[in-house]
Amino acid sequence: MMSALVRHDGVTLPLDTFIDAYRMVRVDRFALPELTSDARLMTVDATGTVWEDCRANQVDLPNMAAFRLIEGQQEIAPCHGCGTSADEGDICASCSEGDWGW
Repeated sequence: MMSALVRHDGVTLPLDTFIDAYRMVRVDRFALPELTSDARLMTVDATGTVWEDCRANQVDLPNMAAFRLIEGQQEIAPCHGCGTSADEGDICASCSEGDWGW
């Protein structure tokens, strides 16, 4: 099966390449990230449709392929392990309690 193509910023890329190139976090619908409702996101869905500068509470996150926090926000920095936590430390509680050797 062929991957969806994403057309963004005048470039066309396969979905997985786009997600990696834009340093997006892949969404696991069984372990959704904890985001504040007003966090600004860039998202892409499985069909290759990109939404820029939308709020977390406006997005159906379980149906997105990936997301990225928009830079320049005065928000808590994401966890270095999973990239999604709103915890105050560099490593979120979920990652620090896991078996990742932190």
